[in-house]
Amino acid sequence: MSRRKSMKRNQPHTVGGKFNQATLPFRQGIGRGIEKWQQVPKPHKLGLLILTPLWLGLFLWQPAPALEAAPVTGSLNLSLEPKVSREIDIPLGAKRIDHTLMQGETLAALFRQWQLPGSDLIALVRAEPSYKPLSQVRVGQALTLVVNKEGQLHYIEVTDNGLLITAFRRLGQEFALVNTP
Repeated sequence: MSRRKSMKRNQPHTVGGKFNQATLPFRQGIGRGIEKWQQVPKPHKLGLLILTPLWLGLFLWQPAPALEAAPVTGSLNLSLEPKVSREIDIPLGAKRIDHTLMQGETLAALFRQWQLPGSDLIALVRAEPSYKPLSQVRVGQALTLVVNKEGQLHYIEVTDNGLLITAFRRLGQEFALVNTP
């Protein structure tokens, strides 16, 4: 029983006592650090006292913001006129259709209007690259089509303000993307 009483005496009963007991290892570490600091030679202490704040200042220092770029000057002449229409080879007996896309028009509706086979439209969609230039035609873009004597689509190109967006040419029953200058 005397043992239990001695155990109770070693345990703190107040908040302050519990705090002191919890922080004792930390406080002892500070004491050991101060003892070690006292063992450091004076020239080293002086160097550490000078260099530590300097190092912290460099670590926290922010460089000045970058200077603003000088404005661009000069001139560039661009013609806003549409390019002159390119020559397109038209096979014997074929006809050329030039059309500017209007509000609400789609390629499917134009194919029906011009009585072109739906299979040609399906083949065009299959030949489209991933950026879908035909599926995303917009109002104001110009379409140039060449229809052969059998009534099938032979060639189609899409231009925007005279600049060629895409072109496809018939190869058998399929269409291929045309690389034009």
